[in-house]
Amino acid sequence: MQKAGSEESCIKKFVRWLIDRTGASDFTKTIIPRHALHPMYSFGGLASLMFFLLAFTGIIQLMFYVPAFGEENIAYESVRHFTESVPYGFVVRGIHSYAATLMILLSMLHFLRVYFTGAYAKPRELTYVVGIVAGLLSIASAFLGYSLRMDHISVEAIRIGQSLILQLPGGEWLYSLIFGSGSFDEVIPRFLAFHIGVAGLLAIILLLHFYMIHAHHISPPYDDSESEPTIPFYPNFLLTELAVAVVAIGALVTFSAVFPPELGFKFVFGKELPVGQPEWYLMAMYALIKTGIDPVLAGIVIPSIGLLILVIMPWVDPLHSRHPMNRRIATTYGLIFVGEYIMLFLYGQLTPGEQIPLLNALLLAIAVALVMGYVGFRLTSKPVPPKKTQKQRSDGASSYAVRVLLRNVWWIAGLLLISAFVLCGLGVLNHLSENYYDAAMLFGSSIILMGWSLFVAKIGLVDAKYLT
Repeated sequence: MQKAGSEESCIKKFVRWLIDRTGASDFTKTIIPRHALHPMYSFGGLASLMFFLLAFTGIIQLMFYVPAFGEENIAYESVRHFTESVPYGFVVRGIHSYAATLMILLSMLHFLRVYFTGAYAKPRELTYVVGIVAGLLSIASAFLGYSLRMDHISVEAIRIGQSLILQLPGGEWLYSLIFGSGSFDEVIPRFLAFHIGVAGLLAIILLLHFYMIHAHHISPPYDDSESEPTIPFYPNFLLTELAVAVVAIGALVTFSAVFPPELGFKFVFGKELPVGQPEWYLMAMYALIKTGIDPVLAGIVIPSIGLLILVIMPWVDPLHSRHPMNRRIATTYGLIFVGEYIMLFLYGQLTPGEQIPLLNALLLAIAVALVMGYVGFRLTSKPVPPKKTQKQRSDGASSYAVRVLLRNVWWIAGLLLISAFVLCGLGVLNHLSENYYDAAMLFGSSIILMGWSLFVAKIGLVDAKYLT
């Protein structure tokens, strides 16, 4: 017994030393409030995970990517070679592609949660603004990244960008800086450099965002109820986040094996190709451009004005309450903004390669604004009083369910882990047979089960006393 106790104390001593030397002691003392355990609060963390996956898979792809066009589109051929001929290249590129989409989607959902719950209230105004900057950099990096494929979609995006830049004040100077002479042999290496540079800047902005969140802590409940402490950040919440990350990585690996990333048509001068549609997050701006109004107005001015109002909302919104039903200005404008974005996205998606009549778009935009404005007005017509905190009560049935779970937690974790090892073994056999698609699917499923095993084991190890 003494030996076991001594061994345990050595492990704890090492962990304490590591925490102290890394300066993470503040994190170990943090208590996560109950309301922050809601799934809505996970969007930001998951978006950050996608960024780390993008960095890792991007470095791998750089080893195979050739930033040149030549006579027969060398860049495109290098991407196709990596996807089709390099073992697990389709997985790496799939994770990179799907993680980029997920990062932007999760960032948007995170922004909507912060905006509609008034989490930008003092002293978090600048945290909110820095988050918006991070979102814009994410979109810019994604645009530069998918332009590097040099398929028909990428070339269309580059040409739209060239047209917009030339019509700006000082456009010729900006054009030469961004595109050089305009030849693809100059555009591709420049876009690659910009892609890496913007991603590096995004990493710095994210670190600043994380620091500001840590300094000001998680915002209290939006319904004005008191924050209820729940579990410590370390190790309870940290292990939960780690388990979710493992499951997410496994899901991306599996999804990339089942649905390998597509590559558009190879662009070659003189070859007729279908019109390329931009990625979904740029579709609304693309739809505005297709109405025929001035491209700078459609692609830059109108989106900038709409976004600027969101940026200054912490100083415009009279924040007597953070409940969305008590904030008429912010809630109504937010609903109109989201409604217009969705309308333009759908309009652009449904009219590939077609011009959008300006009158139709204008009438539809007015109709959406009126409908969403009315919804916002009705939602905010009755103020919601502050919610009184109600202590959580556990009845006999739920307590019994918790006891049953805790009694069987190690069986469940063990079965999940054994299943994970079995799938991993099958994956190794398929790998040895060079059946990389099935191997990736099995490896991904194995990683998912390992993540769930870690989560269940965490419940038995560190969460038991909070559940009983």
